[in-house]
Amino acid sequence: MRLTRGITQGLVFLALLALVFIGGWKMGVQTEGGRLVFRSNFTYPLLSKEALQEKFVQLNDPAVYDFQKSEVKLDGFDEPAELDFSFDPAIQKASEDLLDRYKPDLGAMVVMDASTGQILAMAAENRAFEVEGNPAISMSYPSASVFKVITATATLEKTQIQPESMMAYAGRNHTLYKSQVLKEKVSGWVRRCTLKEAFAKSLNPVFGRLGVFKLGKESIQDCSNKFVFNEEIPSEFPVAPSRAANPTDKYELAEMASGFTQKNIITPLHGALIAAAVANDGVMMEPYFLNSVHLKSGRPIYRAKSKVLSEVMSPETAHELKTMMRETVMRGTSRKSFHGFFRGRFRELDVGAKTGHLTDRSLGGRADWFVGFAEAHGRKIAVSVMTMHKKYWKVKSAYLARKTIETAFGAKKVAHRTRADRAKKAALRESLAGF
Repeated sequence: MRLTRGITQGLVFLALLALVFIGGWKMGVQTEGGRLVFRSNFTYPLLSKEALQEKFVQLNDPAVYDFQKSEVKLDGFDEPAELDFSFDPAIQKASEDLLDRYKPDLGAMVVMDASTGQILAMAAENRAFEVEGNPAISMSYPSASVFKVITATATLEKTQIQPESMMAYAGRNHTLYKSQVLKEKVSGWVRRCTLKEAFAKSLNPVFGRLGVFKLGKESIQDCSNKFVFNEEIPSEFPVAPSRAANPTDKYELAEMASGFTQKNIITPLHGALIAAAVANDGVMMEPYFLNSVHLKSGRPIYRAKSKVLSEVMSPETAHELKTMMRETVMRGTSRKSFHGFFRGRFRELDVGAKTGHLTDRSLGGRADWFVGFAEAHGRKIAVSVMTMHKKYWKVKSAYLARKTIETAFGAKKVAHRTRADRAKKAALRESLAGF
């Protein structure tokens, strides 16, 4: 009997000891170097991206949306929160320096990791227009011929037309008269080119005719929805919506398909998402500006996660679209800005783009777009640049994009700085891992 009682007491003692040990570990009592230390092991629920955005909205602080603050006081927390931005220091500085050097009346630049959605840089300057908020995310502008990416995607996905297919059209390259797009039989000054050439040189009649005679309103709108037009873009910060036109007749459909309309509008951020989807084999990732947010005490309240936003197109279509976007840089509307680019250290770099320009009637300035990608050694980035000028053309968006790509893939000091920054952020995440 005594033996049984002793065994029972021993088991109870061991159970209590185990409970104390587990409870102490949960409470953070651990050993380190032969001594007891306290380190919290409780986990706290993290804010969602939407909840964090709502708290930023409640702040109503313009400096937050301009990314000029790294410490803020958020509603519901007793201590300040520190923002760990996702920006690459070298690319961010280069973007800011370019806008400061060339001084467009309005300029916005966004650089994004196409594979993850990480925003590597965002810079914006407004010197002449009545624009509220950050011009890169708070305002939408006429997308001009950038919308041809959507029309080209729909064409490749929904018709038998391929990049090398021959297209017939009449008249000038960049006009869009009813006589060019509303008659199914091309007559008069008939010209022919491949779809790839029409894309690279941004031929409005070709894309207008594709919209009217090959695609139709429903197909283009369906494709634009996959590119996340007409809906909110998830982000830690509010992003102005992008809109696709809702044509009421065939000519408005031709305007929509070619981008020759005020009714297709996008933000510079959305421009980066469009290019990123092509570079990332048809998959568009949610953008994120913050790696994490943590309180001054060290407790994390938000961590970014890579997440798919939309499966825009098949990998095969993305591959074909890449060939068309490369043509823009090699022999199309960006060839002058990239002259000599591939002869030196960037000869192995894969670059593609779509450009566009159109007067924004609401602001009274001419918008110039470059939306493209650059890829090498497994790294894919998307670059979106929009500049707007009132009277004098100061710099081409394609040139600013080229200089940004050179920074992203160029000097060794950039790579070193980027690695050091990643190491710093990794150390920070590791130090917070126990919370």
